[in-house]
Amino acid sequence: MTAEPGAGLAAILPVLRCPVCAGALVPAGADGAGAGGAGGVRCPAGHGFDVGRGGYLSLRGGRARRVTGDTAEMVAAREAFLGAGHYRPLTARLGELAAGARAGEAPGTVPVLLEIGAGTGHHLAGVLAALPADALGVAADVSPPALRRAARAHPRIGAVAFDAAGAWPVRDGSVGVLLDVFAPRHPDEMRRVLRPGGQLLIVTPAPGHLGELRGPLGLVGMQAGKADRLDERMTGRFTADAVECLDVPLSLSVDEAVDLALMGPTGHHRTPADLRARAAAHWAQDTVQTIARFQLHPFRPR
Repeated sequence: MTAEPGAGLAAILPVLRCPVCAGALVPAGADGAGAGGAGGVRCPAGHGFDVGRGGYLSLRGGRARRVTGDTAEMVAAREAFLGAGHYRPLTARLGELAAGARAGEAPGTVPVLLEIGAGTGHHLAGVLAALPADALGVAADVSPPALRRAARAHPRIGAVAFDAAGAWPVRDGSVGVLLDVFAPRHPDEMRRVLRPGGQLLIVTPAPGHLGELRGPLGLVGMQAGKADRLDERMTGRFTADAVECLDVPLSLSVDEAVDLALMGPTGHHRTPADLRARAAAHWAQDTVQTIARFQLHPFRPR
């Protein structure tokens, strides 16, 4: 589903707060004009933030780290790969878990989903489709090309730029379901923004994830014991539910295998031309077989 840019921003403003003073955010004026004239929001203290042409709201403060996130090539590869439906089983399972978490919220509560490192908003849009029609989605990322696509991913998604490593411009206890798929994690902020009956869903790569591509394409490796360290970081803030393992067999064209490599952290280290050369040198056949292995970690706030 494709929406007009920024169509979901007005609906999610009550979930957000000023990154400078933590005040409420409202449209900058009756005509929507903000600093720079591109439309924006402000807080009662007068801090203003722009909504750019891409339809996403920038809530990155002046002291934010200089991180740019995924490049345009990486984002295009991600949109092509996910758009082909290869990770549909993962999106569907996240939707089922989010729908189950909805049952734990108070009656009349508007379901709010926040995805950290949302990229193109593909998973968030799919999970929204599994929830009631009043559910709202906040797609957070730092990559402008990714945010522009996320702003169009679903009519009820608002795309917001902020750095997940710092303080989040999200109100306390405003989020019902928090998604983190292969993205950075900030346990203190995760706990702060989640409602008491909410749920945190973290997806990590399982051992052997895309193992058939790792050597030929030089994929960036997964750190050993990462899942164990995840549980340690969440201790005291969250209660862990049973971890689920999900294996998704993939039968890919060579171009799709290159897109899969390019859309992840490997895309920061290898060029598309390098990946295509490596693929051509290794695979003479038209089809590449591999398995995407995921671990789904559900957490509940303590």
